[in-house]
Amino acid sequence: MSKADNTHEASASAIGYLFQCRYALLAGLRAIPERPQLAISIEKFDDVAFDARGEPTQLIQTKHHLGKAGSLTDASVDLWKTIHIWAKRVATDIDSPFRVSFNLLTTALAPANSAASFLRIHDRNEREADKLLMEVAATSKSQENKASYAAYAGLLPSQRLNLLKAVVVLDRSPNIVDVRDEIARELYHAAPRDQVDHLTQRLEGWWFSIVIDALTGNGPSSIAVLAIDQRVDELREEFKRGALPIDFGAVEPPAAVIAELDRRPFVRQLRQINVGTSRVEWAIRDYYRASEQRSRWAREDLLVDGELAKYERDLLEAWEPRHAALQDELTPTCPPAKRVQLGQGLFRWAEQEANYPLRSVRDRFLTHGSFHILANRYVLGWHPDYKVDSPSLSDEA
Repeated sequence: MSKADNTHEASASAIGYLFQCRYALLAGLRAIPERPQLAISIEKFDDVAFDARGEPTQLIQTKHHLGKAGSLTDASVDLWKTIHIWAKRVATDIDSPFRVSFNLLTTALAPANSAASFLRIHDRNEREADKLLMEVAATSKSQENKASYAAYAGLLPSQRLNLLKAVVVLDRSPNIVDVRDEIARELYHAAPRDQVDHLTQRLEGWWFSIVIDALTGNGPSSIAVLAIDQRVDELREEFKRGALPIDFGAVEPPAAVIAELDRRPFVRQLRQINVGTSRVEWAIRDYYRASEQRSRWAREDLLVDGELAKYERDLLEAWEPRHAALQDELTPTCPPAKRVQLGQGLFRWAEQEANYPLRSVRDRFLTHGSFHILANRYVLGWHPDYKVDSPSLSDEA
């Protein structure tokens, strides 16, 4: 196989896996109204599964085709791989078809009068589907499907029929891009129309983080449907008209970012007044969170009418009289230690007392981080002589 073929196969495999993760979120959203007591899992009982108290109630095999529609013929590898998995389950648990729904979700098409076509939600005929499958199992020379044929044919006729009665084929399903559109439609009433895409992006970010924790053993292996509902409620509150969503309130900056920020002017200002190491680290964290959050609001056009500039002006006007009072305490012979002490007092107010909301956001990181953003530009400072240390504008960027 050529390098290009390997790359294409790897890409298709990765997209197929992302598809099942994204589809699991869509399935979880759709389960909220009628099956909120269930949990959903990925790669636990099947590709995707719903379970109640640890017992599966719905198993979902997902098959995604990239760049072509695919076809779910009677000899289809997709179809027989799925049947193989389910036949083995029935062989060891003959009552499972009475407790579990077996779903094959695929972007491929089941041709008319094929076995898969008789297992759709409507116009079903399980006996005809079994007849067609057994014919293929008896006559096909496919080595790839050989073990699957044996697993299915090895079931008793009643077991095969019970299995097929529990099977639902969902062909022509949306692809990985269309599934995201379906998720957005489920969230249509959760945010203003022009913000639904941003809400969807945030929900997916949360979801993939939860899924990674589940798959790596750092979180529960099944995710409660109600957890999805709760997260949607939280996002709905954040996206109310007039509200601003919070994305970076608990984010820690990467080590490389901390090292770079440690050289910034706002940190030099803190060291100018002998602020301790821990407080400098907190300042870097708040600067990072505030910078990232403000940038995201700006990218998503959530800030209007120059309100960020007005917010910075409010911070500056809160700082100005305090800094002026500090200057009033200075004398021509004021020693350096006294100047540092006065600067420490001013910073202590900004660090521990100042709390200025931006619209609906009252999170402390925004106020304190925004003070550091202004200090980074030398718009304000803490030491009485903070401007003396001000570098060229190019160094401030």
